[in-house]
Amino acid sequence: MTTEGKPVPGKSDVRRLSEQLGEGEAALNARLAALSTYRARDLPSRVDHLWRYTNTVHLLPGDSLLSNLSLPDTTTTSRPTDEPAVLLVPGRAPLLNKAAEALGLTIAPLFSDDMDAEALGVTTPSEAGLFASLNAVAWNTGLSVRVPRNLRTDRPLRLLIPAVAESCLPRVLVDVAEGADVTVVEEHFGGKEGHRVIGTTGILVGQGARAKHVVVERWQEGVNGWLSVQSRVERDGSYQLACATVGGSRVKLELGADLAGQGARSEMAGVVLGGDNQFLDHHTRHRHLCGHTWSNIDFKVALTGRARSSYTGLIRIEEDAPGSEALQENRNLLLSDTARADSVPELEILTDDVSCSHGATAAPIDPQQVFYLQSRGIARDEAVRLVVQGFLESTLDMVPTAVRADLDRVVVERLAQLGDSP
Repeated sequence: MTTEGKPVPGKSDVRRLSEQLGEGEAALNARLAALSTYRARDLPSRVDHLWRYTNTVHLLPGDSLLSNLSLPDTTTTSRPTDEPAVLLVPGRAPLLNKAAEALGLTIAPLFSDDMDAEALGVTTPSEAGLFASLNAVAWNTGLSVRVPRNLRTDRPLRLLIPAVAESCLPRVLVDVAEGADVTVVEEHFGGKEGHRVIGTTGILVGQGARAKHVVVERWQEGVNGWLSVQSRVERDGSYQLACATVGGSRVKLELGADLAGQGARSEMAGVVLGGDNQFLDHHTRHRHLCGHTWSNIDFKVALTGRARSSYTGLIRIEEDAPGSEALQENRNLLLSDTARADSVPELEILTDDVSCSHGATAAPIDPQQVFYLQSRGIARDEAVRLVVQGFLESTLDMVPTAVRADLDRVVVERLAQLGDSP
């Protein structure tokens, strides 16, 4: 049924889904507990701080969610890869290739039976909103990746997540044990008009561990989606997130990191490219829960056509986190007179002994830069693309070396699709 504009599964729907995925009693109970939370959640209102720009009606799957709880057979094709990869499709167990099996990681379907409370709390924290609660109830493809202590992998693990069903609810947990080092590339792609994606990813970074995480969203036109990436970094741990948002029609991403131990570090780099009538909404959050922690956020946005972007970035330094340092920057490049970018950087500092900075700009492309390149014999379309690539370069430099070439290719392909500004 649908209540007050949101789809509300019945307990029988949830039990059927859990049975089809082969879950045990603990997993079913976790879903039913999340169902109670979800039922109590109101639809986010446009007066809510983080939803002032996005209408939830465009993101929720509606009654199609309930019909998809029966998990009809779904077929898909994805591009072949020789890299370690896992394919996540609704209603099916994760499909690993041999290269992924050889990495030495524990990669398995996501069942709640063997998860501790901390792991579940990262994916769906106690303050989780409507969408995270819905994912906890009705996720229909899930993956657990556990990186053993002190294991260091040279090759990135690719998670391929196509939007092949009307309602795709992927759920991923990555647990990086003490001293380990891993790179995970999460790719969301495909889909067609009317498809909805509601996905959550949780990253646990143990003491002295390093996790490099790349999220690429390149859905087809007509796909709307909400993605959440939440991480927790322990003492002397390091989390590096690179995010590229280039596809879909209406997209909202929530990216958060809790720095929970001294010496913990988190770095987020974002590249957003929008055109036509795309609407791309991003929220980042760094919470410094412990002293002598460090964070940095660098988000670059380039828009053309009637595209619109909104960015809200929160840095919160708790009272018990002296000696912390946090930086935040959001730059927006407008390639047309009808493109629009909104930026809301925020600081909540509860102790005096800190170093914080933030900045935000929105401006049109510099015509002198374009003219200079044209005077050297470069066509205007190519000159604009070169200027945008230069604008993004410092942010792309933050991307892990192992996947930089892949991200460069995504950016170049999207810039070619955007074409020249009016």
